[in-house]
Amino acid sequence: MKDRDGTMNTLSRVSKAYFFLSGEHRTLPYSELIALSEAERKYLKIHTKLDQVVIGECDEGFFEVLRRRAALVRYAGVMFGAVETSEGVEGLRRLLKEHDTLRNLPFSHVAFKRVKRYGHNIKYADVINVIRGTLRDVPRSPNAPLIDVIVSEGVMIVGYRLFARRMREFDARAPQRRPVYLPGTLTPLWSRIFVNLSRVGPEGLFYDPFCGVGGFLLEACVMGLKYVGSDISVRHVTGAAENLMHYGCIPQVFVADACDMPVRKVSSIGTDPPYGRLTQVQCSGGLRELMECFLSKAAETLISGGYLAFAQRKDVDIEGIINDVGLKVVERHLNWVHGALTRDIFVVRKP
Repeated sequence: MKDRDGTMNTLSRVSKAYFFLSGEHRTLPYSELIALSEAERKYLKIHTKLDQVVIGECDEGFFEVLRRRAALVRYAGVMFGAVETSEGVEGLRRLLKEHDTLRNLPFSHVAFKRVKRYGHNIKYADVINVIRGTLRDVPRSPNAPLIDVIVSEGVMIVGYRLFARRMREFDARAPQRRPVYLPGTLTPLWSRIFVNLSRVGPEGLFYDPFCGVGGFLLEACVMGLKYVGSDISVRHVTGAAENLMHYGCIPQVFVADACDMPVRKVSSIGTDPPYGRLTQVQCSGGLRELMECFLSKAAETLISGGYLAFAQRKDVDIEGIINDVGLKVVERHLNWVHGALTRDIFVVRKP
């Protein structure tokens, strides 16, 4: 495991890690973290869950997984230690002096993050002064990782950052920047969340049966995953193909009814069925009948142990349908979209 200037060899056997999660949703960031470890079959053991921070152990290759796939992990790295915030900066000073590894590692700068109002007695200037004073002999390099100091729920965590989310990469694929735009399309960030929650791995096949103009498929492509999509609308499928080709992706997309899936077997399904004001339900029996036939077909199409991630309006009784078709609810996340729409995000598994 090396950083940009090849200085990470001394950390190659260190597995204790910290993960600073996005505050964009209360439960989804942690679920995505777990889903990524399962999808890529990388070792991850959680020790402590704090407000927006997770402490645990991970396979060193898991940081590379985060670089390729993470949507709701803001940054992560190797953890050197933690002290109680009641000790203040003196606790930080002691930790730095006790950790010999730090004295052999170059760093670029220090980032201090206080989650909400935790550790209000610890000031940024004091943290910087302590680190500069204690590590004054450590080589500085503009290309080296930075040192993170994070305060949450009475704990001050110190680590060496190996991953940081880059929002510019998502912005480049924003719906308005694609050749074909469809109102109501989820952002690349949200599209990626659904793909990740479906736990599609490097050898699996991801399928979106309500693909619209291809947002989920585009994220699967960017992450280097195998994918296929379909939609009942010829116009949408044509738009999806154009969007995929615009970003250098193979247009694996075709016209099909989600209630008559032509795909035989897939490991993962991630999709965003109709439910809002900007989408139409093309089913004579309405939204409930559509969800019944879609979930029934999804249960047939998924391989044993496969996952499905999808959303639906909170006022639609979906859980009963899921159980009736032989699938099992693994997770359920409440997501407020706007004043007229609150949706449930389901992650279900085929036994």
